[in-house]
Amino acid sequence: EQKRKQEQKRKQEQKRKQEQPAMVDVVYPSGITSSLPEASQLEMIRTIRGLERAEIVQVGYTVEYDHVSPREVSPWLELRRARGLFLAGQINGSTGYEEAAAQGVIAGINATLRASARASGAESALDASKAQWFVPRRDEAYMGVLIDDLSRIGADEPYRMLTARAEHRLQLRCDNADARLTPRGVALGCVG
Repeated sequence: EQKRKQEQKRKQEQKRKQEQPAMVDVVYPSGITSSLPEASQLEMIRTIRGLERAEIVQVGYTVEYDHVSPREVSPWLELRRARGLFLAGQINGSTGYEEAAAQGVIAGINATLRASARASGAESALDASKAQWFVPRRDEAYMGVLIDDLSRIGADEPYRMLTARAEHRLQLRCDNADARLTPRGVALGCVG
């Protein structure tokens, strides 16, 4: 009964807010992005009709990202000069959430392989055999294309995984991803 009353009260409050005109003295001018100095931003905003006397509540800003040369990263996403340090995402020169997520999965799997090998005393065997790392091939996954391009070719600008980059794009379909990748996942102990 109490939950029902709370829900009814919430709905009434929501309806009241929708019916009441919003009295707002802060406007977000959508579509304007700027990291110019504050005085320049104010000057720019005041050129917009109706905002000639506007004041800025929060100035625009920019976030700058740095990255390592992607060629400094192995195909299993371990920094070549710092064994045990795995990198994923924008630091590798890529852009986009999907690219970062894919690299994070691969880097995480391989970091786990490194830690397990270290704990069992088999680290030198892991380093000697590249076959033990999880490195998807170009004909096996789009993330294989992405990682191969970054670690082998590098990137002069933020890398985005485009289907056109994959020479095997006709076989890299979502309807067969399980057939292509599940056996690898089972072998690694990631699927079971």
